[in-house]
Amino acid sequence: MLNSQVNLNSLDIQQARIKFILFKSKLRSILYGGTLDDTLLSPRDNALGQWLYTSALNKYSYIPEIRELERLNVHVTRQAQDLVNLYKRGKIEEARNGLGNLDFTEEELTRLISVIQTKAAA
Repeated sequence: MLNSQVNLNSLDIQQARIKFILFKSKLRSILYGGTLDDTLLSPRDNALGQWLYTSALNKYSYIPEIRELERLNVHVTRQAQDLVNLYKRGKIEEARNGLGNLDFTEEELTRLISVIQTKAAA
């Protein structure tokens, strides 16, 4: 594979991490009184889901970890839905404390991205 293509793939895959950070930031904003963006609570429409379903699942379908990343996106979206529901029911502190559970998800996401990058560059 050409070096420039490897670099483009690497940048493309790094978008997943950036999109997850955006996801967490939007969720935090909601739980601290910001406006709910319904796309955040959709595995297909949130930032990571858009990247997955518009390009990544096709482009990297030969890498098994891309499906793991898809499952992780569904899981984290459910977690976000639960936290938003807690917030809406007035359990604000409980919802905010739940943000810490996303740290494990971020570690797993980072691991998967590293594996996908390595395999895409091979």
